[in-house]
Amino acid sequence: MDFRFVAERVTAPTDWCFQEPHHVFVVHRRGDLASMEIEFEDGPSGPCLPRVGDVWVIPAERRYAALARGSTVGFCEITVPTAIFGGRDVNPRVGHADTLLHRLVDRLASQALQEGAAAQLFRQSLAQTMQMHIADLYPATDVRRRLAQPKRSMEIHDQQIVIDYLHTELDHRIDLNRLADLVDMTPSTFLPAFTAAFGTTPHQYLIEQRIARAREMLSASSVTITEIAAALGFSTPSHFSTTFKRRVGMSPTSYRTLSAGA
Repeated sequence: MDFRFVAERVTAPTDWCFQEPHHVFVVHRRGDLASMEIEFEDGPSGPCLPRVGDVWVIPAERRYAALARGSTVGFCEITVPTAIFGGRDVNPRVGHADTLLHRLVDRLASQALQEGAAAQLFRQSLAQTMQMHIADLYPATDVRRRLAQPKRSMEIHDQQIVIDYLHTELDHRIDLNRLADLVDMTPSTFLPAFTAAFGTTPHQYLIEQRIARAREMLSASSVTITEIAAALGFSTPSHFSTTFKRRVGMSPTSYRTLSAGA
């Protein structure tokens, strides 16, 4: 897959047109539009305003055109080879909210100018995660069959989608409805399915991952306790220290001292 990050001023009416041999995913990253009219070959057409985090899916060989006007907008165009879907069709989508893909794209953008082997590996990891997410979530499916047989367990690819999302949201509060939406489940079926798959609740899993990340940061960096607490979504340094000591058996300061002497 290839990624192109675009910032464009659209104070005057601006045309966007696509008809490519590959699929194109467009992730709206920032900015507001006053108006946008779209025309999709064999797909939705009419007025449609994107929100931050929305995804447009333009299948290969399908013609898509839009006339937009507003302020400066930022978006990411993702070139997705048809081979990724193994011959399966992809349906056109407009205004599809995909929090995970949006977060992954933003993380990739933040690393674009970073140099060194570690930054390159991180970018490759983000791209691979996006490819798996897109391949799992966006092939055409029989919606009627899916609604007639609601899922009550999480398959391996569902588990990976949830794990990837949680790992990008370590510094945020989690929303059960959003987690359930990621894998086409209701909150009432998602919670027991998650517990059965991971042996813990989503909240406890997130805390465990935050503490694991904190241990890495304490061992390998000089970042302050206050900065670690903020980076991992704890409300206060005191809350972080209390949670860390309860899970690890010692304070963050003691853990850092012990790690430095190891």
